[in-house]
Amino acid sequence: MKVAPLFHSPHRLLVGDAPLVGVLDLPSSASNYERPPIRLFFPATTVSPKPRRVKQARYFVNNRVSYVLQGFAHIALARHTTKLYRFIVRPLMWMVSLFFPVRFLKIPDTALVTTKKDDSPVRYAPLNNSNKSKSQSLIMFSHGLTGTGEENALFCTALAKRGYVVACIHHRDGSSSRVPMPDGTCKFYEHLPNGDDYSPNHRLEQVSFRAKEFLYATKWLLGEEQGGDDYDHPILQQIRPKLDTKKVIASGFSYGSTTCSLAATAQPNRFQCAVFLDGWFHVDYSSKGYLYNFPPEAFGEDWPNGANNGNERSHVIENKEGLTIPSIFINSAQFEGYEKLYAATTTLANNINSHNKHDSTIPESKLHVIPNTKHQNFCDVGFWLPKVLLRRLGKLLALGDADVLEASENILDLTLKFLKQF
Repeated sequence: MKVAPLFHSPHRLLVGDAPLVGVLDLPSSASNYERPPIRLFFPATTVSPKPRRVKQARYFVNNRVSYVLQGFAHIALARHTTKLYRFIVRPLMWMVSLFFPVRFLKIPDTALVTTKKDDSPVRYAPLNNSNKSKSQSLIMFSHGLTGTGEENALFCTALAKRGYVVACIHHRDGSSSRVPMPDGTCKFYEHLPNGDDYSPNHRLEQVSFRAKEFLYATKWLLGEEQGGDDYDHPILQQIRPKLDTKKVIASGFSYGSTTCSLAATAQPNRFQCAVFLDGWFHVDYSSKGYLYNFPPEAFGEDWPNGANNGNERSHVIENKEGLTIPSIFINSAQFEGYEKLYAATTTLANNINSHNKHDSTIPESKLHVIPNTKHQNFCDVGFWLPKVLLRRLGKLLALGDADVLEASENILDLTLKFLKQF
């Protein structure tokens, strides 16, 4: 009698020609404060002739599940500065983490690479088998609001399995639930002021900071910026000569889509195309008079009245055409149901197509909706917990009725079909 697995298995997602996917965690460095933490996924093979023991990567860096739970507890239960948090919530999260299911899970077909520069069990293995330099595509990925650089590990692993190098950034602007800082401290999510104290500046300036991190991390990986303890890591030395500066792809989930759309608007010649997963492209705080497309620069628009101390536009972006690179928009059914958000997403796709309509060589930008999905179907949440818990907690976790694995396959298939056009 065959027993059904307790968890959704991601093996069907991880199909590709790469023997393994190397995972290199690059923390913030005090010697290069500008670079955010990066989790790098790359096609790999074992070191020969005497391969070292290969250790599979976990969903979270150093398997620190308690840190992730503490971050979410700070958002949902109590601020990390309160006594309630320090004496009750934090110890409770440590205890829960000892038995939290994802603690015992590993990402299939991966090999964890440590920051010890002489101790890598694998090496970078480009799939094109070409000795020609500058032939490797690089995907830069930005996480969502309250998220971390670890919540889309399966999506990144699946792309690396098919030959892409993927860099997932962990932002330090206060939008992450919890992020380690270069000085050894941690920065928790910054709650926005309510009521009359609300200012549209916060999100606009925050996404500008995130876009700067996104662009700096891109240049750092390409070797255009230097510095930091890990800059000369052997794996990076193997990858950098192969990276093609004309084959850089911007990608992100939710607020990460906002981030990379702003980065690509600022430097359109830097990115070949973009992949937006359930993007957040509209801010609706109409009760306070704030209603605008987000980020305004990607739409070729000015900042809303009352933002940026009266200045019409961000001082960072000079491009007034808006986002112009070919893009794919993959949305949840939940976000399709938000009329103003969906209209803004449609407008952005139409703007891109209108800009590129006279060049038949540029692929069309399209918007797709995955049926019966919600926002968290675009993260790894559905693979962290047993199926029985998902059935009971699905709505609480913002998971739709769609099968977790099938939804992930649809997202990945649409992404790959789009990328094959370049």
